[in-house]
Amino acid sequence: MTDADATPTHRAAADAGAALGGSFAARLDHLCRNDPRGPFSNDQVAAMLAEANLPTASGTYVWQLRTGRRDNPTKHHIEGFAKLFGVPVTYFFEDTTAQAVNKLLAMLNDLKAKQGVTPEQLHSQLESLSRLLESGVTAEEVITQLETLNRLNEAGVTLDTLNRFEDAGVTNIAMRAVGLSEQGLIAAAAMLDQVRRLEGLPTESKHDQP
Repeated sequence: MTDADATPTHRAAADAGAALGGSFAARLDHLCRNDPRGPFSNDQVAAMLAEANLPTASGTYVWQLRTGRRDNPTKHHIEGFAKLFGVPVTYFFEDTTAQAVNKLLAMLNDLKAKQGVTPEQLHSQLESLSRLLESGVTAEEVITQLETLNRLNEAGVTLDTLNRFEDAGVTNIAMRAVGLSEQGLIAAAAMLDQVRRLEGLPTESKHDQP
């Protein structure tokens, strides 16, 4: 048994992911190769399932599913793989969802080389974006949100910092202290407003209320 672990460049992966058909094997293999924490071998996936208390599978079974030698995964295994990789279950069945997630994976992997962004943070971000897809937010909105995150990261703002902005009641002056330009401030404010709208919250922070 040979693991299919060779990893293409992430830009090439984006093109390949966009062209994926409806095959469960192709989509599972794409996740194993392009998870921001990976790539993962078959045995690694099997071990991760066990460690996360998800439906277990041997390395051989994962290999069979990735290569299409087995094409009848159980419902529990499908749900387990979705949970493990932080994607909606519908990733394996709906082309629109698969294309959106594959684009998100490519964009997140582009961020992997950025300073201050860890694979674990990127995986957490994928989980958050996937939950938005499951809640009914369109793929276009989710991708726009990630593109904004990418621009902010390029301006020197990490995902971890963004996650703490609102909780800490950060002001414009404090944001300037971490090196944001006026354009960056506007983008950050727009990003926070967008997140609040997606979560059904008022777009004006309570910290700015008179």
